[in-house]
Amino acid sequence: MTAPVLHRLPADCTVDDIVEANERDGGVIVDGWLSPSLLEQFNQELTPWLDQHAGTNSGSDASDSFLGLHTKRLQGLCTKAPSFVDIMIEARIVGFAEAVLRPIGPTIILNNGEVIDIGPGESAQPMHRDDDGWNFANTSSPMMVNTIAALVDVTPAMGATLVVPGSHRWPRARLPKEDEIVACDLPAGSALFFRGDTLHAGGTNTTNKRRRALSVGLCCGWLRPVENSYTNIPFETVKALPRQAQALLGYALYDASAAGGGYLGYHDMGDPMKLFQ
Repeated sequence: MTAPVLHRLPADCTVDDIVEANERDGGVIVDGWLSPSLLEQFNQELTPWLDQHAGTNSGSDASDSFLGLHTKRLQGLCTKAPSFVDIMIEARIVGFAEAVLRPIGPTIILNNGEVIDIGPGESAQPMHRDDDGWNFANTSSPMMVNTIAALVDVTPAMGATLVVPGSHRWPRARLPKEDEIVACDLPAGSALFFRGDTLHAGGTNTTNKRRRALSVGLCCGWLRPVENSYTNIPFETVKALPRQAQALLGYALYDASAAGGGYLGYHDMGDPMKLFQ
């Protein structure tokens, strides 16, 4: 049996390259996705917030166990780390989402912008699909895509993301064997692009180092996202953002009329984007 592999693409790859690899394997690594200057700036903005972060405390023991008892997670990044805005609207991450989600989602929104800082001694997550968050939906296509970017050099021993190539084509009940799982070795600035129907998990951190990474998930505009951007990001901050960022944060009217659907997200029976005029 041939060992599973996740292919790697160069920093100058195109949206089509990323989409093609995902159709085949369910995920792909893009080396050098974040420029060194953007990576440095983003890390500088994050450090004070992570230094004062007390750790996981979602209010649910089951949720805390899944999120990680030795892990720090940071949301509301448009406010806490402003350079995140440039990452969120990067052309390939948006283009990837639009291409994959188009069959069931004419518009996309931010599902989560989340720093995941895995500490020493953290155990591995159970294998899961990000689409499982909407387990009552019955769709033939993925409902979201995710990008996990390494903010430091990430090795398998540090809790690297575990991925099961090809699992986006599996029956939902099938679980992977050990030799079907790939641990993503990601140099700082590299990123894993994958579909919401691909099995994956955070790995075990057996080192004395912290594994800092960024998850940027985009989902169909008709879904309730994991992150509540309306409460995480003050309206005054949103007003100053580029129009594309405002739309991704959920302030654009959802319009599926061209596909025979309707409208969602009215503000006083109008488009919320009028609030920024």
